[in-house]
Amino acid sequence: MKVILPDLSEQKAKLHEIMPRRDARKVVGLRVMILDKLGLASGEVTNISPGGCGLRLTKRLRRGQYISLMVYPNDRTAAVQIDLAKVTWVATEWAGVEFLGVSPQNHELRRLCGDQADFPW
Repeated sequence: MKVILPDLSEQKAKLHEIMPRRDARKVVGLRVMILDKLGLASGEVTNISPGGCGLRLTKRLRRGQYISLMVYPNDRTAAVQIDLAKVTWVATEWAGVEFLGVSPQNHELRRLCGDQADFPW
């Protein structure tokens, strides 16, 4: 089900679609490095699910952009590599990404997401 909300912050009302999440997000605070065509940037994963995550970054991203991520767990275990992710939304230093390329054997991502059983990969 789609929800349409008016944007009342501008004189001309715009409608924004809000797509419901496929998965519940787990609130986290994990260090992340992202790689795109222009280089590296650092930041924080603020929430994560099997299908994507929320980011707070030092570099502004663009909606529709493709990136790779390296997420560093707080317990200093091995970093989790996300080979391909697509930026789905951007708001100042915040962004949301959908995971597109994750190895099925990536058990570390499963651990970061908690006990969520349905993984898209």
